Amino acid sequence: MRRTVHKFFLALTGVVLFAVSYSWFLIPCGLYSGGFTGIAQLIGLFMREVLHIHLAETMDLTGIISWIINVPLFLLGYRSIGKRFFWFSVGCVCVQSVLLTIIPVPSEPLLDSTLLNVIIGGILSGAGVGITLREGGSGGGIDIVGMYVTKKIPGSSVGKASMVINGFVFIVTAIRYDLNITAYSLIFCIASIMTLDRMHYQNIQVTVLVVSQDCHLGEIINKELKRGVTSWQSRGEYLKKDMRVYLTVVNKYEWMKLKRVIIREDPAAFVQTYSPGEVIGHYEKRLEIV
Repeated sequence: MRRTVHKFFLALTGVVLFAVSYSWFLIPCGLYSGGFTGIAQLIGLFMREVLHIHLAETMDLTGIISWIINVPLFLLGYRSIGKRFFWFSVGCVCVQSVLLTIIPVPSEPLLDSTLLNVIIGGILSGAGVGITLREGGSGGGIDIVGMYVTKKIPGSSVGKASMVINGFVFIVTAIRYDLNITAYSLIFCIASIMTLDRMHYQNIQVTVLVVSQDCHLGEIINKELKRGVTSWQSRGEYLKKDMRVYLTVVNKYEWMKLKRVIIREDPAAFVQTYSPGEVIGHYEKRLEIV
């Protein structure tokens, strides 16, 4: 229970980073976010300019609209990804929607350079989303869609799925505004996506090769990480002893747990890791940590 609370607190920390990047760096520059937040911005623009619905000057309709369009996506997350992911996402989206609505938007950009604003804001945004996803939650919208696509389509990631959906928002902004707004908004999203894919450990596979005298290590890895392990007999020529070689593929988050298991079971084990460019075959992409 304590671990769950800790993970939820960290997930909310990521939500705060995203909301700050949006309200303090993106909006003061008059730019648009990608994904469902960008779609919510466009809907908010329509409501202000066509329907003439306004809130206080320091408040933004985006948070409220974002929460409404996320409701049907919660069902997708509950059915396809997991119950804990569902409840974490509901909590994160509620907090995110409130923050996007109440955080005061500065009347002027924080930095003189628009480029600096979008790069720093994009990095904060990607780090926030990455932390939230890594801890088993999401900010809803494109995060849920991206996690679903990542689970179903080999070689995909949340960042890549984001780029596809972002295209719609940027086409609209290019038509509605000038290309400068679209270009700066695109730079914000690219910085965010690159940071996100670095932070979201479930996107990164690690091939682990272990040479150990422990003949039961493979069974322990299989039991504690629920990952397949291939092993074969070998001989250590220096020690002149029979050894066992174990090969497995895990994501970067699981590697932290696997490293603790190896040190606990055989501190003298020889371990080599590398990140494969591609994994073909039966490799389960996991969105929640076993």
